Amino acid sequence: MDYQLEIYRPGTSDSSGRMKVFTAAAPFEPIRVGDLINTKEWANDTKWPLLRVVNVEHLISESSTAGIDPAGKIAHRLLIYTESAPDTAETRCKS
Repeated sequence: MDYQLEIYRPGTSDSSGRMKVFTAAAPFEPIRVGDLINTKEWANDTKWPLLRVVNVEHLISESSTAGIDPAGKIAHRLLIYTESAPDTAETRCKS
């Protein structure tokens, strides 16, 4: 099985809005609405240093044309939609 995590720029939901894609052989830890994503280590996009997750969509397909699963059976994609969050200590301390 292929696992893919796609993070979208604030306010976007189509493929042109993808800002980062991660692929793994094992499932990613759960990401939930309200979680914060720090993007400072991503060299290509520092316009939004801190993002808040506003929605998570699961896309599961039965065939994978490209990826790490040699059998090409199942792909699980997590689409993470975001909004910009203030990059402050206060944002991180809110419950």
